[in-house]
Amino acid sequence: MSERVQVLGEVLSALHRSAARLTNSHRRLAAHFPLSEERVEALDEDTLERLDAYAIRYSRCQELLYPAMRALGRAQMEPRADRSFLDLFALMRSQGVVGPIEDWERQRSLRKAVAHEYPDATLVADILNGISSATPEILRYVEQIGLRASELG
Repeated sequence: MSERVQVLGEVLSALHRSAARLTNSHRRLAAHFPLSEERVEALDEDTLERLDAYAIRYSRCQELLYPAMRALGRAQMEPRADRSFLDLFALMRSQGVVGPIEDWERQRSLRKAVAHEYPDATLVADILNGISSATPEILRYVEQIGLRASELG
């Protein structure tokens, strides 16, 4: 079990670094939300760059949640940790780590949207507003994974 706990520690370290960066961007940019098409078009280049960094940090943090959940389940010696994603998700849901699957799907869709370049300012505003709304949920997941991991000692 110690190797599983060590892997969990490594994954959590990366996840917590990512979450700290996401938290920083979320706080620094909060005054810009909610965004509209007009506001996006009026933003200066520095703010657009910070918003891009925010979106990438969101994407990275959301992407790290899955390996963290898998590592947590394995460290808990849960057989469902090595089954399908839905089995793992159900395990994490039963432990209070994650919310409904619909929330996860929305968060994942936002992460995928970050990988594309959109010329439409309305769509950019919608994606960034979604990220701003989903960030607290993502950070709660990170916190819950950390709490469950701490129970392992």
